[in-house]
Order: sequence, then C-alpha cells, then structure tokens
Amino acid sequence: LKLSNMVWRSAVIVIHVLSAESHCLLQSQQSVKRWTPSFMQVRKAVFENRCSKAVYLYGVQNGEYTNLKIEPQTSEEFTEERGFLPWREQRITVSYVDLFNGVLRPPSLDAAVIELNADYESFSVPKSHITFLGQLGYSMLNLEIALWKDRVGGILAVEGANPACFSRAKTTFNVSHCSFEDGSGEVLRRAWGDLCMPVCPSTGLASEEPCSDSCFVAPGAPVKYAEYISHNSWAWKNGGWVGSPATVDLHLREGGNQWSATFECWDSQTGPVGFPICGGYGDVDGLPDEIAVWQVVACPDGDQRGDYDLQTSQTDCNEAISSSCQSDITWAMTTGIIQHPEWYPGLTASSSEAEFQSFIHRELGSCPEPCRMALFEAVDGGSSRACRGNDAFDNSAAYYDLKSADSVEHCNGWCMITSGCQGIEYRIGRCEVWTRPEGIGATKNLSGFSCFRYSQLARKVVFTPVDGAVGRVCRGRSSSDNSKTYYRLEQASSLQDCKARCLAATSCKGIEFAAAKNRCEVWHRPGGIEASAALSGYQCWRLAA
Repeated sequence: LKLSNMVWRSAVIVIHVLSAESHCLLQSQQSVKRWTPSFMQVRKAVFENRCSKAVYLYGVQNGEYTNLKIEPQTSEEFTEERGFLPWREQRITVSYVDLFNGVLRPPSLDAAVIELNADYESFSVPKSHITFLGQLGYSMLNLEIALWKDRVGGILAVEGANPACFSRAKTTFNVSHCSFEDGSGEVLRRAWGDLCMPVCPSTGLASEEPCSDSCFVAPGAPVKYAEYISHNSWAWKNGGWVGSPATVDLHLREGGNQWSATFECWDSQTGPVGFPICGGYGDVDGLPDEIAVWQVVACPDGDQRGDYDLQTSQTDCNEAISSSCQSDITWAMTTGIIQHPEWYPGLTASSSEAEFQSFIHRELGSCPEPCRMALFEAVDGGSSRACRGNDAFDNSAAYYDLKSADSVEHCNGWCMITSGCQGIEYRIGRCEVWTRPEGIGATKNLSGFSCFRYSQLARKVVFTPVDGAVGRVCRGRSSSDNSKTYYRLEQASSLQDCKARCLAATSCKGIEFAAAKNRCEVWHRPGGIEASAALSGYQCWRLAA
C-alpha cells in the first residue's frame, strides 16, 4: 500500500485544481500566468448517487477521517451545521468500496477523486481551477460536477465569454471501449472492478508514471487513449454538452479551441485545461463570492454498460500476479509496514507475502486473493516436521481433528473448512487439522511428516447453496448445460470431504455431491455454476470467491 508519499495513483476521474503557487497555461500557449484565488462561500454541497450500487464518500467528522455510504438512487446534503465535511486533503473522494473503513485516504487508483487546490477545512473554498483528470486511468464510475448560483438546475455560477470559464462538466467513460487501435489502452483488473489504463507509446507499458508522449506521437495525431478521454469529458456550453477538444500539438488543442474539461495526458504536452479557468482574461472574480449548491453526481447518466462488478477471482498458484499488485506488496512489506505499522492491523514485518497480498486484496483491491495454498506457511521448514504445542513433546490429541486426506492440498482443504483451524500436520493418508487456540508453537523432527501453519488473516471460506442446494445438481449456463468438461469426478466420504477436495483445487468454483454414491464433482468451469436442475439425493454448492 503506497500510502506514505502524497503522490497518489489516480483512479478513474479526478477533478484537478492547480494550487495558488502553480503556473498554469491559460488561453494563450505563449503566455504563462500565475493564478491567485479568492474565496467563495458554499452554502450547501449535494452528493447524488445515480449508480445501481452504493458509493462511499470520504470526509471529516468531528476532526476524524471517516466515510459515508450513499445508497443507490439517493442523495446526501452537507452544510456547516451538519458537521460532516465532504472533502479532505485537497480532495473529494468517492469509491465503489469501503476503502480502509474511511480512516485512511484511499489511493486514487481505486476511487473517483475531485482534486482541490487547498485543504478545504470549511465551506469557504477557493475560486478554483477544476478539471477532470483521466491521464492515469478510468473506470465505470463517472462523475458530474456543477456549481449552481441559486439551486440545482437553476442558474450556473458562471458561464461567460471566456470559453474556458464554465461551471458544469461530466465524464462518460466506459471500460468496454478500452481497445484503442493504436494499443494505447489496457484493462487492469482490480478487486472492485476494471480500470482502463493508458499505455505509454514510447515504453509500451500501462503505467501511472509520467509519459513524455502521452498526448501525441506526431503533430496532428493524438494518442487514441488521450483523445478518448477528451471527447468523453464534457462541458455544458450554451445549453448543451460539448466534448472537449484533444491535444494535437505542443500545448495546442483541436481546432485551436484552447479549453478543456479534462487533463487527458501529461502536462509536458497537454493543451490548456479548464473548468473553470476564469482568470484567462483577468476575470478571476468571474465566480461569485457565494454559491447556493456545489453538486457532485455519481453515474450522472446511470450505470454505463460494462463490467464493473467486484472481481473476486483468486490467484492461480501457477499464475504470476500483475506488476501493479507485486509493486504494492513489495512496498508494503519493505516500507509501509516499517514506517506505518498501524496501517496494517494483524500484520507484522515477518508476515508472509501471501498475508500481505490478502490484506491488500481486502483493503485496496490492487491484488486478487492469493492462491489458497499460499496461505499455508511451512513451520520450521515444513518437511520432516510434526506439529506440536508448546514444545516438541507437547502433542495432545485434543489439539487436532484427525481426517483422511489424499494429499497435503486435500488436508489444507480440511483446514479451510474447519472453524478455528490453526494449521495442519500431514503424512500420506493422514491429516491432523490443528485447532489448538494457541496455535502450533513448535515442531518435532519426524521423517515423513509435514507441518504447516494457516494464516489467521485468511478470508473465511464460504460455500453458498445453489437454488437451495438439496435435491439439486449443478449446471452451467442453463439447467440442461452439463458437459463433463466442467468438473473433475472424485470419491468423497462426506459433503465436508467434497468441499475440502474443492478447496484443494485452485480453480474450483463449487461442488455437486451425492452422499449415497460418495460422488463428488469438483467444478472448474470458468463461468462457474450458473444454474441447477432438480434431482433427488444430490446437493449443489457454489464456492464464494
């Protein structure tokens, strides 16, 4: 979790405000002016959620960082009297998932962010240069922002002769469009959904790092990713929505239209940005000293068609994780846990890589859940070690449940479905599932035995009934879809044994079990178990990822 530095990797949408000390390109590419803000009183901030799922808004309550869940098709209003400040650390932050329980500021890669130019500690805010930022990736969580002089849907705060001075804008990004002909976009899977990340032409890498040719590779030929960001970042002008012109040459936009509602690429090339730049013609006070409503809308046009559902897939034990995930794990293990151990409850500097990956999966989303087998750590080397309690001679039968198992993975599966499991001892055919509350404290050198400790940070394994489970057989897309390629047939002594066998297979999606026949189908169909059919004596269970 790269949380210590203040360079947060951007997510889907950022509204970016240049600081008072920044140099910003205004209407003339030859003229660089210094911008100094005056202040504007916001009487009310309104956050509306038009998405089909809840979103989380991050702010400050009684001086403490927290967040607020906004249910689908509802809105929340904020005033000074309410006491919840809906921005913090120069940002308004919205996400699909509860990141860090609202305590820590979420990395922008997993949230939609409106970036402000100062620490807004009240409802008196700078008259700001605001722009969407799509240069670091986008998701399906689109935003609209509007500054209203009197009421929502009434009179906009400003809209004058300056083409870069407007007070309403939105995005219409869609991850399903991330297949640009020049290869400038690449889909990155997160635990909460998908991102479209820009691919830097000069390096060929999908990264949030600065890219010198992210806008165009030759004059008049904008990079398709950056062009898409511009054309899908809209400003409200003269009673209608107008897509932003893309950068086509050094600090020059299409048709010489020197305005934009977005920052679509890195500023080494990008044309002047907007929403609003009301100081280009000396009219920094074009924004009023007071507005009635600062409005933010999540999914302003409803949910865009595409895949943004939670991705709960697990790492295949033979599959390499993404560079983004590995980078987050490495930083957390080598830097984050040392500098800020309080950010990683339950972890220590000696925690395993799999435990860090599992934590990052839950709290950040940049990693998939680790391979289940990776959550078992060899004790004292594992091989030729028998598990013990306090010392090598402490081996009470009360410490474990004895099971039969065909393999160490099968034994691990028994552990994962056993409440309070601390680890396993395995010898061919014999499986001890250790439930001693104090865990495995020692081992004994014993040939043929193996001892593994189970991470207590592992997510609880859950099997959910398919259509009630009892009297149902598993099927694919429909009740008649039952290819033998969807499962591996095994013999199991019980329903729990069948579940344990499922957990021994990294690709398992669920099980079908017939007790009278000891018949266990371990389903590995990529699409999982989507349907069932009625058949007495069978049960169908889906593994919740």
